[in-house]
Amino acid sequence: MADSPIAGKDYPTTWDEFVDWFAADGDCLTFLERLRWSNGFICPQCGSTNSPYAGSRNRMICRDCKRQTTATAGTIFDKTRTPLRVWFAAAWYITSQKQGVSALGLQRVLGFSSYETAWTILLAYA
Repeated sequence: MADSPIAGKDYPTTWDEFVDWFAADGDCLTFLERLRWSNGFICPQCGSTNSPYAGSRNRMICRDCKRQTTATAGTIFDKTRTPLRVWFAAAWYITSQKQGVSALGLQRVLGFSSYETAWTILLAYA
């Protein structure tokens, strides 16, 4: 994977690649950070480009205005209780199927205990 992934281009093409790239939630978060701030962190409040410091719960804190933000803020991943790796796996699965995906099929493939979780994720990507 490139240092700065290109949205819509740099994504695993096979399940084995997916597992290699996104073995844990931290790998997914790092990928999102590199997509969101490909030219380095920029504070959404004051525009500062100074390196942020790390806060709790994967928050980045601006050194200048102290605003806290995350790579998931303002995205479908914001405030979700579903792990990022599950969201990424769902996205990979949905985009790799030629005939489309049903919520029931997504539930089976990803092993969700609830149909509602699969349905919610499927709707988020629609």
